[in-house]
Amino acid sequence: RVRGTVMSETKKTKKTDENTEKKQKTKKRENKDKFVEDLPEEISNSEEEEKESEVKVEQVGYLEVKRKDGKWKPHYCILIGGSFYWYKSNQDMQPEGGINLKGSKTKKVDGDSKKKWILEIANGDKTFVGAVGAAQELDPWINVLSKNSKFESTPPPEKEKGKKQGRMEAAKKKIAGKASTTGIGKSVIKKVINDETAALLISIRKIVKKEANAKKADELEKNIIKLAVKAYLLIDRNKLKGDDFLIADGPLRAAFELLIKCFNGRGRVEPKVLSDAFKRVEGMLKKAETVITNLLAPHLTPKNMFRISSTFGYLANAEFLEKVFKDTALEDELEKLIDAMEYYTQFHY
Repeated sequence: RVRGTVMSETKKTKKTDENTEKKQKTKKRENKDKFVEDLPEEISNSEEEEKESEVKVEQVGYLEVKRKDGKWKPHYCILIGGSFYWYKSNQDMQPEGGINLKGSKTKKVDGDSKKKWILEIANGDKTFVGAVGAAQELDPWINVLSKNSKFESTPPPEKEKGKKQGRMEAAKKKIAGKASTTGIGKSVIKKVINDETAALLISIRKIVKKEANAKKADELEKNIIKLAVKAYLLIDRNKLKGDDFLIADGPLRAAFELLIKCFNGRGRVEPKVLSDAFKRVEGMLKKAETVITNLLAPHLTPKNMFRISSTFGYLANAEFLEKVFKDTALEDELEKLIDAMEYYTQFHY
């Protein structure tokens, strides 16, 4: 009789756990559906093709630029058409400098005690000298720069400017947003954004809104969704393969795993240890960014390439991460972010 009672209680407990798990899944699904339905119409129209006539950013990445005083400083570099530009950071909208590639010569030059892998672009009386961080990065840069030396110069990508709209236009957009609820835009987003991703985006939005403002939170959310949809559509149209993005999985997974350790060990380690860990995370995420941008560069307009750099530039920042982890008011949202990261790292592709 005792054994029967124990078995009966065990079955009840198991059934309760199953019901709880089922309710949690239902809640996540409901949150995701609400999240997608509440998206503005401009995001749900992300399935539109890029303009074929617009010159695309071909390659981006970080190079250390040799300054006139002989010192080296990391810069964010962009190759677009027949021009090569470098920026102080990936969030700057205006380049610090640039060089036209038409008729230029790009070559590998001997390294020194400070930098091993150096390239030089020479065009007339103007010269650019930059260094990459690894040997395998050097030839790809030299090859693409040499290839583009036959193209005409191209202006640097410009930041998207906000558009003013009247009340009537705003009303039309609101109506259009409601009308597109069942349209292709939001149907594609539902395929791209799963329950866990929706929870992740909701948490990111709340954190950024608290640390910055609602406008920045909206901007980052829009950028992430638009880029995810565009990547999905490129794969769907056989312009890219899903496996291509797995190259970014390594550094992204490593970054998530280290952030999980930081979260779990906050009260047991010295602040400097955490600071160093966040800097390592920043480096890992920059590697993932480089892979993603180089994959998407041939297919996206400069405006959308900046969506990548501005998003990673803000979120993949050691100072931002440290600030968030120290803010006790963000504990609940941070815990949800960590849960989403743990969910991601449980799967192997």
